[in-house]
Amino acid sequence: MTSYDLALPSRPGLHPALGGDGTLTALATASTSAGLPPTDLPRLAEAARRLAASAPRWRPLLGAAPGRTRLAWTAELELWLVTWAPGAVTRAHDHGGAAVALTVLDGALVEDCLDATIWTTCRRTTFRAGSTTAFAPGHVHRLAAAGGAPAASVHAWSPRWPGGLAGARQPQLPLATSATRTGTI
Repeated sequence: MTSYDLALPSRPGLHPALGGDGTLTALATASTSAGLPPTDLPRLAEAARRLAASAPRWRPLLGAAPGRTRLAWTAELELWLVTWAPGAVTRAHDHGGAAVALTVLDGALVEDCLDATIWTTCRRTTFRAGSTTAFAPGHVHRLAAAGGAPAASVHAWSPRWPGGLAGARQPQLPLATSATRTGTI
């Protein structure tokens, strides 16, 4: 599993491979210029849906290797592509004070929502390609690529978190292998 572009400059930016295509920067800027609270879940869900809808234009430029790639960012928002290997699963985690929305591009993700007081599963949900969901700050969960197949998802984070997807609070967020796989993802 690799992560790209984890240094977080304070000015708006765009992944270098996306060059002059202003689609993602425009999306990030429009998503934060409305003056809404940074943890507004409907706004984040809409940003994730719009990001997913624009994927055919920018996704071929990034390749399909498993990993996390920061696509665009502003002072309040980050947009990420996460490509999941078969069997990839996150550790249990929250997102600190950030709200997060995601849209599944390919495959499916399974979420185990955890009761933060006792760290046990309180609900399991499968999100299939085209599904969008949003998580409020403090939501504790685990995500995995479903069905032994690869998956891809786009994520909108707000407020932007120092360290982003790579700097999640303990328990850590980095994708880990499942119990049935060995080696590095």
